[in-house]
Amino acid sequence: MPEDLEGLKEQYLRCVRCGQCRSVCPVFEVVKNETATPRGKVFLAHLLATGEIEANSQVQAQLSRCLLCRSCSKECPSAIPVHQIVTAARAELAVKVPSPVKRLVFRKIWTRPRRLALAAGVTRNIQALGLDKLGLYLRLLPPGFALPGRLPRRPAHTIIPAITPATGETRLRVGYFLGCSTNFLFPAAAASTVAVLSSLGCEVVIPPELKCCGLPQLASGEAAAASALASANSEVFRRLNVQAVVSDCASCTATLKESPEFDGLKVTELSELLLELIQKYSPGLKQIQKPVTYHDPCHLAKAQGITAAPRELLRLTCMDFREMDGAADCCGSGGAFALYHYRTSMSILNKKIANIKKSGAEIVATSCPTCIMQLRHGLAAHGCKTDVVHTVELLGKTLGRET
Repeated sequence: MPEDLEGLKEQYLRCVRCGQCRSVCPVFEVVKNETATPRGKVFLAHLLATGEIEANSQVQAQLSRCLLCRSCSKECPSAIPVHQIVTAARAELAVKVPSPVKRLVFRKIWTRPRRLALAAGVTRNIQALGLDKLGLYLRLLPPGFALPGRLPRRPAHTIIPAITPATGETRLRVGYFLGCSTNFLFPAAAASTVAVLSSLGCEVVIPPELKCCGLPQLASGEAAAASALASANSEVFRRLNVQAVVSDCASCTATLKESPEFDGLKVTELSELLLELIQKYSPGLKQIQKPVTYHDPCHLAKAQGITAAPRELLRLTCMDFREMDGAADCCGSGGAFALYHYRTSMSILNKKIANIKKSGAEIVATSCPTCIMQLRHGLAAHGCKTDVVHTVELLGKTLGRET
């Protein structure tokens, strides 16, 4: 279980309100209100823990205005883990001010793969009938409902075998953690991940009983549900006797790495593993000719500190790799944040879109499915034809393993 507010007491008491966090908070940059600052949320959590303020929906609303991007945690001169404090405060509020809708979604549906697949199927049918567009037009649905775009006809787990053998000599047996977003929204990225790993000598195992990584539950205050998911998933991988667990989702990978339930299991970030295999075995690469830029997902760059490996991969696979300004700036997605605070999310995204345009790139590569979803939505809204893909999809093309 993540630490509760009492367990983080020493951390939030160290906040001296210096305001350094204000300079990097993407939400504050847009909202321009002290209550939206990281230090404001830390203070609010402190008051909540001491009982100086009552747990209510207003406090809940204030603490929901955080992307959990970790920009402030990384910048804080006192090394205060602001994201952990906000997550703990949300968990306390979820107990004291429970939301029936959130509990239904994050505890009853999202934790059970069959129910989640059923919900995705219902959404697919709604989209096929055009009811989503009608609901958005009549404002019966929140604008964030348009973010995922049209769901693919089949999720990844129905088209990729449970075990894919290595092409040639087997050098490594890896467990592939197929996250919810990749599975339901980007099955082509999942197919590329498996194909690329296989071509580099990995036997890839996708356990059919995998569940959500637990991040949506943690972010929504359902800490117990998140721990139960981590326990179930870790047990699955231990039984498979894999040498490493990988995921093409930066958020899933960060969550697995930080889960105590995964202690003793080797969780490896995908781009680092792919770069290591390419440098070791030197496969032939046919470079992409179009100009390509890269967006750093927060859960890769800030949560895991990984920025070099994906860029090295892109320099190997792309003839014209270009850095864009603000590559490490948050895109404003933040999982459900874009659903709850759509306008703020889009305002944060606009800055990223402007930097993508300025780069002149025809392709944006990144390593997180929710970032792909957010960037595609923003580029389409601005009338841009720039493509957004997962880094592993470009690598698949250069290896001749297009899916």
